[in-house]
Amino acid sequence: MRMAKPVVIVEIGNDWLKIVEGGTSRSGTVVFKSSFKKLAQIKEPMAEAILSVWKELKFNRRNVISYIPRHLMTVRILELPSTNLEEIGEMINLQIGKQVPYSKEEIVFTYQIIDLIKEGYTKVMLAVAQRNIVNERLEVLRKAGIEVEKVTLSSEGVYHWFKTFYLPPLKMTDAQAVILVDVDSNYSDFLFFHKGKMAFTKNILIGANHLADGQSSYQEKFIWELTHSKNVCQAEWRGIQATKMLFSGAVGDIKDLPGTFSARLDIPCEVIDPLKDVNIKIDPAISISAILGLLIKPQEVAFNLIPNEMRIQKLMEGKRKDLTAIGVLLSATVMMLSLLVFIHIEHKNTYLTQIKQRIAKIQNDSDDVDRMRASINVVRDRLDAAGDCLNLLNIIYHTLPEKIYLTGIGIERKGRVSLKGKAIAMSEVFRFINKLESLPDLKNVQNTYATTNKENNSEYGTDFEITAVYNGQERR
Repeated sequence: MRMAKPVVIVEIGNDWLKIVEGGTSRSGTVVFKSSFKKLAQIKEPMAEAILSVWKELKFNRRNVISYIPRHLMTVRILELPSTNLEEIGEMINLQIGKQVPYSKEEIVFTYQIIDLIKEGYTKVMLAVAQRNIVNERLEVLRKAGIEVEKVTLSSEGVYHWFKTFYLPPLKMTDAQAVILVDVDSNYSDFLFFHKGKMAFTKNILIGANHLADGQSSYQEKFIWELTHSKNVCQAEWRGIQATKMLFSGAVGDIKDLPGTFSARLDIPCEVIDPLKDVNIKIDPAISISAILGLLIKPQEVAFNLIPNEMRIQKLMEGKRKDLTAIGVLLSATVMMLSLLVFIHIEHKNTYLTQIKQRIAKIQNDSDDVDRMRASINVVRDRLDAAGDCLNLLNIIYHTLPEKIYLTGIGIERKGRVSLKGKAIAMSEVFRFINKLESLPDLKNVQNTYATTNKENNSEYGTDFEITAVYNGQERR
């Protein structure tokens, strides 16, 4: 069973403090918790009393709606020559001073369109409350730490309750209407319903406290007030006939209500169950019809008596909170992005460090490999040279003339060969070079130097050096 969002309804009346938290489900209205206290029994300041009840029963501090009892309100039915909403608002602003004996600064007002009547005319219900009455209640709740979303009049709550539970089965035509009298502790609310709307409401300053005394004078006065209210209503809505008058609320102490009142008021009268489909216990001297109606339809509250300056303040506060939330969100986003960038950079730096470490390790290994390769080349060259030494010596031995002897043979890397020796004459050196050039295993044969030492009396007086490149390995 899915529950609607819980709502708390608060009434600070002249004699009772009523607080109810509840909601609706498919099975009907559900009351979670409630508190009903007589003001005469409350000794501490009202804000402290409300705060104490709130803490004791743990009422929700959100979705709070309050209402002004009907006997503290002024309601007028206006017939305005326009159907334009903007024009209607301007007309009401102009006429508001004529409707109540207070200045515009001393009141709070709201209105709703009831019906479009003859061509170009609109019927409007205007609800007016003294500003101090509304502010006092809002201030008390504010001191108790409770923020009120809407302030309406009790009649609207009664309307939603009656419309939900009792109006649909009546099936009235456009020319018919029904009257509901909701009796509370010290006042009664006379409501006239036409076309499914609350078309008229009038306060009667007689309630269950007066009717319970058993004094016939109050009952007579009550009947007179009902007759007068019915006549005023019928004058306001000419041609619309009320088919019956229903009574709800604290009507248990009214003697022979259906019979006596039907005869005296010349209209069928019935008593309806004020707690239909609701599981709650209340004092028989009070009515909670308004509370139940607002619990059922909190989102459809049309009359709102919260002063404009408070609405603007609340709107600004809401915008301030939104801006704060946006600022916090932006700050969090920037911090998150900064953190992500930092993590990314740190990850890159860590990765770069790892790469450098790997490169350094590889570089050391590479240097070792280069050194090994160089050593291998040296060894290979040496092995190549060593392997061909005997062959080279054999070639030189068979080529060497008798008039030349060698003093040194050098075999270097890459097959470079140097031959140093002495000859009897310079011509013998050149013959030796020619023989070497004719050998297929030698190339680039060159005479580095050849000198004759005249001071030396030796037979071999010519020194020489011949270089060549031995390519015997390439040939193999």
